[in-house]
Amino acid sequence: MKNATGEAGLASLLVQLVEEKRRIQRLMQQVEEALRNAPAIPSAAKGSARDVAPPRPGPLDQVKAVMAATADLRVANGNLSAERVAKLFGVSLSRLASWLGRSRQALSKTPDADSLQNELAFFEHVARMRVVVPDPEFRKWLRTPNELLGNKSPLDLMAKGERQIMADYVDDALTGAPT
Repeated sequence: MKNATGEAGLASLLVQLVEEKRRIQRLMQQVEEALRNAPAIPSAAKGSARDVAPPRPGPLDQVKAVMAATADLRVANGNLSAERVAKLFGVSLSRLASWLGRSRQALSKTPDADSLQNELAFFEHVARMRVVVPDPEFRKWLRTPNELLGNKSPLDLMAKGERQIMADYVDDALTGAPT
């Protein structure tokens, strides 16, 4: 009898899980619809890399373990630090500055400037991969060409400004969403 009760409990949990998955899928569809219906910004009005919108929030934004995995990229005031991002990604501050369209001096002077936060947020999203991959392997993963990324490495795509693609890729990988 105990086994039947356990199986019934498991079946009930599975039903709840399926219902929750459907609810999340409906919410994601609503978000995607809202994004599709948002007014487009003409390319001439987009401005420089400094005017980039932050990456779209995903379901991982609420997971404490994921947020803890990137806490080392933030300074006391809560801002992301370009110095810490550069160190984690194994690139020089000069190189990161060029990717962000800034001077090395500007990044050195105020590595946690408010004006950098939107661009650095993409790097934080990618660093979430450390939830499942320890730091040394994370650094190897950054530099390894990946078939799903057109045989480019994640770092290559980040350097070329394909940061939203990489942020979405990591979120999909961590949530098990299809790529």
